[in-house]
Amino acid sequence: MRDLYHGDQMMKFVRAGFAVVAPDYAGLGTDGRHELGNKVAGSNDVLHAISAARTAVPHLSRRWVLWGHSQGGGIGLAVGEVQRTDPAPGYLGAVITAPAANLPAIAERVATTPGFGGFVPLLIAGAQHGDPKVDPAKLLAAEAFAVGKCLGLTKTGCLGVVTAAYAHLSGEQLVSPAYWVDPRFAKFLENNTVGRRPIGGPVLLLQGTSDAVIPRGETDDIARRLCAVGTRLDYRVYPGLDHDTTQWSTGIDDGAMPDILKWVTDRFAGKPARTTC
Repeated sequence: MRDLYHGDQMMKFVRAGFAVVAPDYAGLGTDGRHELGNKVAGSNDVLHAISAARTAVPHLSRRWVLWGHSQGGGIGLAVGEVQRTDPAPGYLGAVITAPAANLPAIAERVATTPGFGGFVPLLIAGAQHGDPKVDPAKLLAAEAFAVGKCLGLTKTGCLGVVTAAYAHLSGEQLVSPAYWVDPRFAKFLENNTVGRRPIGGPVLLLQGTSDAVIPRGETDDIARRLCAVGTRLDYRVYPGLDHDTTQWSTGIDDGAMPDILKWVTDRFAGKPARTTC
Protein backbone atom coordinates (compact mmCIF):
# COMPACT_ATOMS: atom_id res chain seq x y z
CA MET A 1 0.00 0.00 0.00
CA ARG A 2 1.28 3.43 -0.82
CA ASP A 3 -0.81 5.32 1.68
CA LEU A 4 -1.44 5.14 5.40
CA TYR A 5 -3.74 2.24 6.12
CA HIS A 6 -6.44 3.70 8.42
CA GLY A 7 -5.00 7.13 7.72
CA ASP A 8 -8.46 8.72 7.99
CA GLN A 9 -8.77 7.49 11.56
CA MET A 10 -5.24 8.63 12.42
CA MET A 11 -6.04 12.13 11.18
CA LYS A 12 -8.93 12.35 13.65
CA PHE A 13 -6.32 12.10 16.41
CA VAL A 14 -4.19 14.74 14.71
CA ARG A 15 -7.16 17.10 14.42
CA ALA A 16 -7.82 16.53 18.13
CA GLY A 17 -4.31 17.77 18.91
CA PHE A 18 -2.40 14.50 19.32
CA ALA A 19 0.87 13.51 17.72
CA VAL A 20 0.56 10.12 15.99
CA VAL A 21 3.40 7.66 15.45
CA ALA A 22 2.30 5.07 12.86
CA PRO A 23 4.98 2.39 12.57
CA ASP A 24 5.50 0.06 9.64
CA TYR A 25 6.31 -3.49 10.64
CA ALA A 26 9.76 -4.80 9.75
CA GLY A 27 9.98 -6.06 6.18
CA LEU A 28 7.32 -3.81 4.68
CA GLY A 29 8.81 -1.81 1.82
CA THR A 30 12.30 -3.10 2.58
CA ASP A 31 14.42 -6.19 2.01
CA GLY A 32 13.69 -7.39 5.55
CA ARG A 33 11.29 -10.11 6.62
CA HIS A 34 7.68 -9.33 7.43
CA GLU A 35 6.98 -11.64 10.35
CA LEU A 36 3.18 -11.68 10.33
CA GLY A 37 1.95 -13.24 13.56
CA ASN A 38 5.24 -12.94 15.45
CA LYS A 39 4.27 -11.04 18.59
CA VAL A 40 7.85 -10.33 19.69
CA ALA A 41 8.85 -8.85 16.32
CA GLY A 42 5.66 -6.78 16.13
CA SER A 43 5.87 -5.40 19.66
CA ASN A 44 9.54 -4.51 19.13
CA ASP A 45 8.57 -2.62 15.95
CA VAL A 46 6.09 -0.51 17.92
CA LEU A 47 8.39 0.23 20.85
CA HIS A 48 11.35 1.01 18.60
CA ALA A 49 9.17 3.34 16.51
CA ILE A 50 8.31 5.38 19.61
CA SER A 51 11.98 5.71 20.47
CA ALA A 52 12.86 6.67 16.89
CA ALA A 53 10.08 9.26 16.75
CA ARG A 54 11.32 10.94 19.92
CA THR A 55 14.84 11.05 18.51
CA ALA A 56 13.54 12.67 15.32
CA VAL A 57 11.13 15.05 17.12
CA PRO A 58 12.58 15.69 20.60
CA HIS A 59 9.64 17.84 21.79
CA LEU A 60 7.13 14.98 21.53
CA SER A 61 5.28 14.25 24.76
CA ARG A 62 6.91 11.62 26.93
CA ARG A 63 3.45 10.17 27.63
CA TRP A 64 1.76 7.88 25.15
CA VAL A 65 -1.27 5.68 24.55
CA LEU A 66 -1.28 2.73 22.18
CA TRP A 67 -4.06 1.98 19.68
CA GLY A 68 -4.01 -1.29 17.76
CA HIS A 69 -6.63 -2.59 15.33
CA SER A 70 -6.88 -6.11 13.85
CA GLN A 71 -3.28 -7.26 13.26
CA GLY A 72 -2.28 -4.18 15.22
CA GLY A 73 -4.70 -5.19 17.96
CA GLY A 74 -2.90 -8.47 18.45
CA ILE A 75 0.42 -6.67 18.49
CA GLY A 76 -1.06 -4.10 20.87
CA LEU A 77 -1.87 -6.87 23.32
CA ALA A 78 1.70 -8.14 22.94
CA VAL A 79 3.02 -4.64 23.70
CA GLY A 80 0.70 -4.53 26.69
CA GLU A 81 2.16 -7.78 28.02
CA VAL A 82 5.59 -6.14 27.97
CA GLN A 83 4.23 -3.05 29.74
CA ARG A 84 3.07 -5.26 32.61
CA THR A 85 6.56 -6.67 33.24
CA ASP A 86 8.89 -3.98 31.84
CA PRO A 87 6.90 -0.76 31.34
CA ALA A 88 8.23 1.88 28.97
CA PRO A 89 8.33 5.42 30.39
CA GLY A 90 5.14 7.41 29.92
CA TYR A 91 2.85 4.51 28.95
CA LEU A 92 -0.76 5.37 29.87
CA GLY A 93 -2.75 2.42 28.48
CA ALA A 94 -4.00 0.79 25.30
CA VAL A 95 -7.02 0.84 23.00
CA ILE A 96 -7.50 -2.52 21.28
CA THR A 97 -10.10 -2.93 18.53
CA ALA A 98 -11.08 -6.31 17.01
CA PRO A 99 -7.70 -7.89 17.76
CA ALA A 100 -6.17 -10.73 15.75
CA ALA A 101 -5.18 -12.54 18.92
CA ASN A 102 -6.15 -16.23 18.71
CA LEU A 103 -3.86 -17.41 15.90
CA PRO A 104 -4.98 -21.08 15.79
CA ALA A 105 -8.59 -19.97 15.34
CA ILE A 106 -7.61 -17.39 12.74
CA ALA A 107 -5.50 -19.91 10.81
CA GLU A 108 -8.50 -22.24 10.64
CA ARG A 109 -10.91 -19.50 9.59
CA VAL A 110 -8.79 -18.01 6.80
CA ALA A 111 -8.12 -21.46 5.34
CA THR A 112 -11.79 -22.36 5.11
CA THR A 113 -13.50 -19.04 4.35
CA PRO A 114 -13.72 -18.03 0.67
CA GLY A 115 -11.97 -14.72 0.07
CA PHE A 116 -9.70 -14.96 3.13
CA GLY A 117 -7.15 -17.28 1.51
CA GLY A 118 -4.45 -14.63 1.11
CA PHE A 119 -3.84 -14.62 4.84
CA VAL A 120 -2.75 -18.28 4.74
CA PRO A 121 0.54 -17.78 2.83
CA LEU A 122 1.22 -14.63 4.85
CA LEU A 123 0.87 -16.55 8.11
CA ILE A 124 3.00 -19.41 6.79
CA ALA A 125 5.68 -16.97 5.66
CA GLY A 126 5.69 -15.37 9.11
CA ALA A 127 6.02 -18.78 10.73
CA GLN A 128 8.87 -19.75 8.42
CA HIS A 129 10.78 -16.59 9.28
CA GLY A 130 10.54 -17.55 12.94
CA ASP A 131 11.36 -21.21 12.30
CA PRO A 132 13.16 -22.00 9.01
CA LYS A 133 12.09 -25.63 9.34
CA VAL A 134 8.47 -24.68 8.67
CA ASP A 135 7.97 -25.90 5.08
CA PRO A 136 5.48 -23.91 2.95
CA ALA A 137 5.50 -26.58 0.23
CA LYS A 138 4.29 -29.06 2.83
CA LEU A 139 1.53 -26.83 4.22
CA LEU A 140 0.08 -25.38 1.01
CA ALA A 141 -1.82 -27.31 -1.62
CA ALA A 142 0.03 -27.62 -4.92
CA GLU A 143 -2.13 -25.06 -6.72
CA ALA A 144 -1.73 -22.49 -3.94
CA PHE A 145 2.02 -23.02 -3.82
CA ALA A 146 2.21 -22.43 -7.57
CA VAL A 147 -0.04 -19.36 -7.49
CA GLY A 148 2.18 -17.68 -4.93
CA LYS A 149 5.36 -18.64 -6.77
CA CYS A 150 6.72 -20.51 -3.75
CA LEU A 151 5.63 -17.69 -1.39
CA GLY A 152 7.50 -15.15 -3.49
CA LEU A 153 4.33 -13.10 -3.80
CA THR A 154 4.31 -12.48 -0.04
CA LYS A 155 7.68 -10.76 -0.38
CA THR A 156 6.71 -8.41 -3.20
CA GLY A 157 2.97 -7.82 -2.88
CA CYS A 158 0.99 -6.06 -0.16
CA LEU A 159 -2.24 -7.36 1.32
CA GLY A 160 -4.43 -6.37 -1.62
CA VAL A 161 -2.19 -8.15 -4.13
CA VAL A 162 -1.91 -11.35 -2.08
CA THR A 163 -5.63 -11.36 -1.31
CA ALA A 164 -6.51 -11.02 -4.99
CA ALA A 165 -4.12 -13.80 -6.03
CA TYR A 166 -5.57 -16.30 -3.55
CA ALA A 167 -9.21 -15.16 -3.57
CA HIS A 168 -10.38 -18.18 -5.59
CA LEU A 169 -8.75 -20.73 -3.26
CA SER A 170 -10.01 -22.19 0.01
CA GLY A 171 -10.12 -25.52 1.80
CA GLU A 172 -8.26 -28.39 0.15
CA GLN A 173 -7.44 -26.22 -2.87
CA LEU A 174 -5.54 -23.90 -0.56
CA VAL A 175 -3.97 -26.02 2.16
CA SER A 176 -2.72 -29.59 2.43
CA PRO A 177 -3.69 -32.02 5.22
CA ALA A 178 -0.38 -31.17 6.93
CA TYR A 179 -1.56 -27.59 7.50
CA TRP A 180 -3.86 -28.83 10.24
CA VAL A 181 -1.40 -31.06 12.08
CA ASP A 182 2.15 -29.82 11.41
CA PRO A 183 3.73 -29.47 14.89
CA ARG A 184 6.08 -26.60 14.01
CA PHE A 185 3.35 -24.47 12.44
CA ALA A 186 1.01 -25.27 15.34
CA LYS A 187 3.70 -24.28 17.84
CA PHE A 188 4.19 -20.93 16.10
CA LEU A 189 0.46 -20.21 16.20
CA GLU A 190 0.14 -21.19 19.86
CA ASN A 191 3.27 -19.35 21.03
CA ASN A 192 2.15 -16.11 19.37
CA THR A 193 -1.45 -16.12 20.60
CA VAL A 194 -2.08 -13.15 22.89
CA GLY A 195 -4.78 -12.09 25.31
CA ARG A 196 -4.03 -14.72 27.93
CA ARG A 197 -1.51 -12.83 30.06
CA PRO A 198 -2.02 -9.68 32.16
CA ILE A 199 -1.78 -6.38 30.28
CA GLY A 200 -0.09 -3.36 31.77
CA GLY A 201 -2.09 -0.18 32.34
CA PRO A 202 -5.79 0.25 31.63
CA VAL A 203 -7.15 -1.33 28.44
CA LEU A 204 -10.15 -0.32 26.32
CA LEU A 205 -11.21 -3.37 24.27
CA LEU A 206 -13.80 -2.81 21.53
CA GLN A 207 -15.64 -5.24 19.25
CA GLY A 208 -18.42 -4.99 16.65
CA THR A 209 -21.14 -7.61 16.44
CA SER A 210 -21.09 -7.74 12.61
CA ASP A 211 -17.38 -8.46 12.36
CA ALA A 212 -16.71 -11.60 10.26
CA VAL A 213 -12.92 -11.20 10.24
CA ILE A 214 -12.59 -11.32 14.04
CA PRO A 215 -15.88 -12.73 15.37
CA ARG A 216 -17.26 -11.38 18.61
CA GLY A 217 -16.90 -14.76 20.36
CA GLU A 218 -13.12 -14.62 20.10
CA THR A 219 -12.95 -11.15 21.62
CA ASP A 220 -15.45 -12.13 24.32
CA ASP A 221 -13.05 -14.92 25.26
CA ILE A 222 -10.12 -12.50 25.39
CA ALA A 223 -12.09 -10.20 27.67
CA ARG A 224 -12.88 -13.05 30.06
CA ARG A 225 -9.26 -14.16 30.15
CA LEU A 226 -7.88 -10.66 30.68
CA CYS A 227 -10.29 -10.03 33.54
CA ALA A 228 -9.36 -13.36 35.11
CA VAL A 229 -5.65 -12.51 35.18
CA GLY A 230 -6.15 -9.06 36.68
CA THR A 231 -6.07 -6.68 33.71
CA ARG A 232 -7.86 -3.37 34.26
CA LEU A 233 -10.21 -3.84 31.32
CA ASP A 234 -13.10 -1.83 29.90
CA TYR A 235 -14.79 -4.08 27.31
CA ARG A 236 -17.46 -2.64 25.02
CA VAL A 237 -19.46 -4.32 22.23
CA TYR A 238 -21.07 -2.28 19.44
CA PRO A 239 -24.16 -3.63 17.65
CA GLY A 240 -23.91 -3.64 13.86
CA LEU A 241 -20.30 -2.51 13.53
CA ASP A 242 -18.01 -4.41 11.16
CA HIS A 243 -14.27 -5.02 11.13
CA ASP A 244 -13.43 -2.22 8.69
CA THR A 245 -15.44 0.52 7.05
CA THR A 246 -16.60 -0.23 3.50
CA GLN A 247 -19.24 1.23 1.22
CA TRP A 248 -21.70 -1.21 2.78
CA SER A 249 -20.82 -1.05 6.48
CA THR A 250 -19.15 0.94 9.25
CA GLY A 251 -16.11 -0.50 10.98
CA ILE A 252 -15.39 -0.54 14.69
CA ASP A 253 -12.60 2.00 14.21
CA ASP A 254 -14.94 4.60 12.72
CA GLY A 255 -18.11 3.71 14.62
CA ALA A 256 -16.41 3.78 18.01
CA MET A 257 -14.09 6.71 17.29
CA PRO A 258 -15.85 9.21 19.61
CA ASP A 259 -15.41 6.76 22.51
CA ILE A 260 -11.81 6.04 21.52
CA LEU A 261 -10.91 9.73 21.43
CA LYS A 262 -12.60 10.39 24.77
CA TRP A 263 -10.86 7.44 26.43
CA VAL A 264 -7.44 8.54 25.15
CA THR A 265 -8.10 12.14 26.19
CA ASP A 266 -9.04 10.98 29.68
CA ARG A 267 -5.79 9.02 30.02
CA PHE A 268 -3.74 12.12 29.22
CA ALA A 269 -5.89 14.10 31.66
CA GLY A 270 -5.04 11.63 34.44
CA LYS A 271 -8.63 10.49 34.99
CA PRO A 272 -9.16 6.99 36.42
CA ALA A 273 -10.18 4.35 33.88
CA ARG A 274 -13.32 2.35 34.58
CA THR A 275 -13.37 -1.43 34.44
CA THR A 276 -16.10 -3.82 33.34
CA CYS A 277 -14.48 -6.86 34.95
